[in-house]
This record gives sequence, structure tokens and C-alpha cells, in this order.
Amino acid sequence: MSTGSILVVDDNLDNRRLLRLSLGKVGYTVHVAESGAEALDLFRKTPIDLSVIDLQMPGMDGITLLKELRRLEPNAQVIVMTAYGSVERAVEAMKAGAMDFLTRPVRREVLLALVEKGIDVGHMVAENRRLRSEVVEKYDFSQLVGRSPQMQQVLALAAEAAQRDVIVLISGESGVGKEVLARAIHYNSTRRSGPFFALNCAAITETLMESELFGHERGSFTGAERRKSGLLEQAAHGTLLLDEIGDMPITAQAKLLRVIETREMLPVGGTRPVRVNARLIAATNAELRQRAQAKQFREDLFFRLNVFAIHIPPLRERRDDILPLGMHILGRLARETGKDLPGFSQDAVDYLMQAPWDGNVRELANAIERAVIVSRGNLITQADFPQDQLQRPHPPQSEGISIPSDGLKMDDVERSLLLQALERTGRNLSRAARLLGMGRGALRYRLDKYGITVRDTSE
Repeated sequence: MSTGSILVVDDNLDNRRLLRLSLGKVGYTVHVAESGAEALDLFRKTPIDLSVIDLQMPGMDGITLLKELRRLEPNAQVIVMTAYGSVERAVEAMKAGAMDFLTRPVRREVLLALVEKGIDVGHMVAENRRLRSEVVEKYDFSQLVGRSPQMQQVLALAAEAAQRDVIVLISGESGVGKEVLARAIHYNSTRRSGPFFALNCAAITETLMESELFGHERGSFTGAERRKSGLLEQAAHGTLLLDEIGDMPITAQAKLLRVIETREMLPVGGTRPVRVNARLIAATNAELRQRAQAKQFREDLFFRLNVFAIHIPPLRERRDDILPLGMHILGRLARETGKDLPGFSQDAVDYLMQAPWDGNVRELANAIERAVIVSRGNLITQADFPQDQLQRPHPPQSEGISIPSDGLKMDDVERSLLLQALERTGRNLSRAARLLGMGRGALRYRLDKYGITVRDTSE
């Protein structure tokens, strides 16, 4: 049996009875009205999933009624009925927002198929609206955890950025929450109803970068069997996050700079520019200014990106946030797993506050997730956490590299640091790059510079 509430509007009594009988037999709840005014009154008072309305009615005609229904509920699902030979009016109704039309005499199987389709579309629209509402609520600035003065300043800047349609550059170590902040800026901006896309510039090859970002035309290269729109085009009226932008190839940087300056782009193999209407947010764990000065990143692009800069401090510099974050993460995981875990024991709190959290919020979340899985009590205890965490050496805060009396060469120091990082991370380039505070692309560049060949164990 079918379910759903349907409004039938027709000035002809026999037509109303026939439609009510046909739809009621399969399980629909059917409300009927003989005029536009009566239909609007019913629509305001009764939850309606779909309306079936006649176009030719005295007084308020079907198209006027359709527009009024859509004014009351922009996502209202409406099917219009018209006499055979009056298709032009039906097309006019479709342009006004009708989902489909029926011509009389109405065939029962066609009616039921269209109504079922309309009900399904309406449910999908309602579900999408509910999910979007949940996402917007999730990324409301009041929901983001950050009690420390440093994070309060970050959130204040982000709230200001959300009110301006400008490029934002978010910097900070891996795991501090750069993408979360970017999403919060998007969902609190005027572009919140548009899409949000994220592209990790360190995760794709140079050859794929331009196709992903700018799109390509059919036949532009081997395997390009159809046109593909790039993320800059797909993110129209929304936001595109360029994560780890410091690893973007120089050729793509030049094209991105032109997009920022002209608001147009040229797909790979294309001859006609495509208009770009996407907000850009860039994120990096590297010092872009230093890279620009070292000619490893375009200086002109850096200046364009650095319009509104926000730096997220590492977790070790804002320890006031550790416990609130921990409780927030624990609450979410407890709900997801169905476990009754109201909090942490005192030794677990001590553990959380003393651990270095070099991987920042991401590492904290992973550690708590593991603790939730292995916990057998009603509180998370220190025993539920990895026991090697507190033994991890803290990076020296003030000691520098001592310079011997006969001097040293910077190239030798840099090469030595590269080799040490590779050895300490088991030749895992991603971890070695994080250890050195640079992106994978910059690390590969330096390895090539010093002739260090390595098989990446992270691949």
C-alpha cells in the first residue's frame, strides 16, 4: 500500500470523485477542493505531500494556484492536469514549477506512477533539507569547541570571514581542524545553500591536478571520453577548499592566480572560458610566506590568498581546550556506539592533559576512539589509552643547533635532518613531511635536490 497525503483540486465533481477513488484505493490520504481559494486554505492547515490540480478552473486558474502553492512552500510537488490539445498551458505550468503534467482522459496507471514519483521526490527534498539543517547546526560557531583565548580569537575571525565573500587562508599544523573551520565559514556564510568541495593538493598527481581543478573537454587527452567539469565549476555559488595548497604544482598555481584575477578559467583542452562563481578557502600546514621568499611558491599567488588569514594554534599551545574537546569527542562516540560513557576518570584526565598531542585534535580523537573501543568500565581510564604516549619526547622549546667554531654548511644540516626524519618515520614520506613541518611536495623537492632516493612506505 502507498502512503502520503495528496491534495486534488478540480472544479468538476465527477473528476474529484474519480481521482479520490483511484488514489484512495492504493492507500493515499486524499483531500479535495473545488477551487483555488479552498485549496490554499487546505494547504495551509493540512500537511500535503503532493498536489494534483486542474489548469482550467473558474476564478483562480491552475497556474495562479500553482504559483501560490510554491510561494507558501518553495519545494511543493505539483502535478497539473490539462485537456488534450492544451499542452502549451502544461508547458507554461512546468516553467512555473510543476513537476509534471497529465492530459485528460487520465490513465490510472500513468496517474499512479507520476504520483508515486512526486511523493518520492518530495520525501527526498525534505530529507535533504533536514540533513542540510543538521549540517548547518553542526558547524554553527557556537557548536565549535574552543574555550582558550587563542581559539576564541580564531572563532571570532572565522565568524567575521563568514560575513565577507573574500578568500581566506587558514594555516596550522596537521590535525588542528583547518577543514572543520573552513566548513564552518561556508555554512555560516551567504553561500551556505551552495555546495562545499575540498581538494587535497598533496594527495593527487600533478597531471590530475589541473583536470580536477579546472575540468577538461572531451578528447583533450588520452582517456578523456567525455567533458568533465572541474571543482571550480562544480562549486558554483558555494565554496572550494584547497587543502595543503603549498603542495600545488607551480603550473597549476599560475592558472589559479588567473582565475582569482579574472573570475574565469579555461578547462584542459578548452577554447572558451568558463565563468567561476566559487568562494576559495586555502589551507596549509607550511609557512607559505617563507616558501614564496624561497621561490617554492608563487609570491603573487600568496599575496592574493593572504587577504584574510587565520592561524589555528597547535593543541599543545592551548591546553585549556583539551578536556572540553575530549568530552565533546567522547559524547559523540558514546552516542554512535551506544555505550554509556559519561566521562573520564581522574587518571585519564591527567593523561589527556600531559600528553604532547603532536597530531593535534586528529590524534586526540583517534586516541579517544581507541579508548572507547577497548573500555570495559563506565568511565574511560588511563589504561584505555596507548601507554607509549607519555614517553614520547617533546620537541625542544629553546635549544637551537650549536655552530662549531669552524662553521657549518646549511646544505649539510638540511640533508642530515632529511635523513633523520626518514629514519625516524620508517621512510614514510607523509609522516616525515609532518615531522619536518612541510608538505609532501616540498619534501620530495628537497630529497631530489640532495639526490636522496627513497621508496615511500606510505604509498
